[in-house]
Amino acid sequence: MRSAAVVGAGVFGLSAGRALAHAGYDVTVFEQFEVGTRLASSSGGSRIFRLSHDEVEDVRLARLAIDAWLSVDPDLLIFNGLLEWGDGAQACGDALRACGETHEWLEPADAAQRFPEARFDAPVLWQPEAGVVRADRALRRLAGRLEVRAGVRVDDPRALEADVVVVAAGPWLSRFLDFPLAPCFEEVAYFAGVPEDRPSIRQHGGRSAYGLVTPGVGYKLAVDSPDERFDPDRPEREVRSAQIDEVVRLVRDRFPGIDPRPIHTEGCLYTLTPDGRFILDEVDGVIVCGGDNGHGFKFGPLMGQFVADLAEGRPLPPETARFRLAGRLPN
Repeated sequence: MRSAAVVGAGVFGLSAGRALAHAGYDVTVFEQFEVGTRLASSSGGSRIFRLSHDEVEDVRLARLAIDAWLSVDPDLLIFNGLLEWGDGAQACGDALRACGETHEWLEPADAAQRFPEARFDAPVLWQPEAGVVRADRALRRLAGRLEVRAGVRVDDPRALEADVVVVAAGPWLSRFLDFPLAPCFEEVAYFAGVPEDRPSIRQHGGRSAYGLVTPGVGYKLAVDSPDERFDPDRPEREVRSAQIDEVVRLVRDRFPGIDPRPIHTEGCLYTLTPDGRFILDEVDGVIVCGGDNGHGFKFGPLMGQFVADLAEGRPLPPETARFRLAGRLPN
């Protein structure tokens, strides 16, 4: 049997391992911590999935991504829709229309019927094929019967004895790749009293924010913070009170029906690329996959399938050409 070694047990790494196993490989996943570690990028009770993006290529891939999640386990997805407003919402609506995807613009009063705890003062984009991935449960499901060697840090993936080697190391990808990546840290807060059927939200513009239900915990909200580089090897994940205060202000301004006192706060890591696009390529015989840009979780099983396709020499969709490193490397 052919063998495959995957570095990193986040959503990209586990998805790649699962897809390679289905392709007939004997897969070993190496994880320096453990599956679902709070020190990396894939942990937590929930992540948003959505078709809505401002580029038609991403809408098309998002459609494939939903299908990929359904093939893993339909129970991992909660279809409760997405409400978007602000300067970037129009571009998302245009891209959805160009792809023939269902969406509509709601007047503020109609939007409030879908989220009574919120206040809207302009038309809102509604997209029903969106909602929440049960993230921690999804990681366990993806790990399945894979051999995961937890507590093993790989410094040289090229020394691994396998027919296919994949590096999906999240914020640590820059250890293996000469490419300008920026791991960032962002705070999120959870609020009580919001029914679990409420939709996810995205607020575009100068005060970008997102929110989503986390079953059994509360409604999760975050305001995008300034992009400050964070060392992922730093063990501390201190929650900055100033960032939580910003989330509380968002609740007071936009969600008058929610108690503005957080019931829980935490931080998470994400990894920015210079152009905001993922990385999927082969470098010196190693397949690299990463650069989540804060919204990669929903594409996990799809990216994993692309990794397996790359390993097998199968053609990839033309939308993935943007993820190759050629032309994106610094001078």
